[in-house]
Amino acid sequence: MRRAARATPVWRDLRVLRIAAQVVFVAVLVVLLWAAKAAVERSMVRQNIRLDWGFFRQPAGFQLTALGWTLDLERLRPKRYGPEDSYAEAMIAGLVNTATVAVTGITLATALGLAVGIARLSRNWLVARLALAYVEVLRNTPLLVQLFFWYFGVFLQLPTGAPDSPPLVLLGGTVVLTNRGLAIGGTLTERFGRLVVDGGFQLTSEFTALVVGLAVYTSAFIGEIIRGGILAIPRGQMEAARSLGLSYGRALRLVVLPQALRIVIPPLGNQFLNLTKNSSLAIGIGFADMLTSAMTVASQSFRALETFTFVTLAYLAMSLTISAVLNAVRARLALPGA
Repeated sequence: MRRAARATPVWRDLRVLRIAAQVVFVAVLVVLLWAAKAAVERSMVRQNIRLDWGFFRQPAGFQLTALGWTLDLERLRPKRYGPEDSYAEAMIAGLVNTATVAVTGITLATALGLAVGIARLSRNWLVARLALAYVEVLRNTPLLVQLFFWYFGVFLQLPTGAPDSPPLVLLGGTVVLTNRGLAIGGTLTERFGRLVVDGGFQLTSEFTALVVGLAVYTSAFIGEIIRGGILAIPRGQMEAARSLGLSYGRALRLVVLPQALRIVIPPLGNQFLNLTKNSSLAIGIGFADMLTSAMTVASQSFRALETFTFVTLAYLAMSLTISAVLNAVRARLALPGA
């Protein structure tokens, strides 16, 4: 009895050893980071480089056509970007464009991916093979090549709006397509011998090609993730739903997909992050995203280190935001006690 009641020595206590190992790891990590910081500072001093974040307050003096909304840093309210604004406001305008592309692309890619994933499991031979071809073609060709295809091969080849090349009018005039972009809900008017759209919601060719290219490319991967999630649900779930009188579509929507969603959220998040980071390829087709703004700012101010530090932190913030949202959704959908 005396031997059983004897306390475990500290050097053999597993809990204490685990805590000690974590403390040692953190200490070593801090020392390494401190050493890296000191080495970078010594290198910058030798090369006469010094950080100066104050240049962000200087006037940018340039205008990129795609830069639209930014944040007035003095009054803290949205405004249209202009050349008289500061470098910081130019970077924020690029960040707004990148965020807009990411949100629009993620929404479109998810809808397309869901349709492709369901089509891959279709009992119709032709639909299933077409969905398979869609996936294999898109995920086995480089994204930049696909963006070039959408921009140079599709959107720039649309009608110009001239009398001999009238715009494409769809849905009774609600949607108008020209090589200048996509217009929704505007009014066609003649100006300088061309039919152009006034008012409505207008998207440039560069923005539309970028969003379509990113969404279509990412939807191929999302489709496979959705297919895997549906296959992971026991077949009995579908059979039980059909035995209750639900149609195949209602059983899929009300019984199978909600369960599959819990499974696919983690890999789905990876694709959302990839789409957001892939938006930096916008520079290939001339769309002014955050990277384009950063390159212009860096070339004018010669402050590349500070500029691309801003870009890195901005992409990190967007990625962490997406991860936080998906973690919240996963927690919301988790089964009690799971």
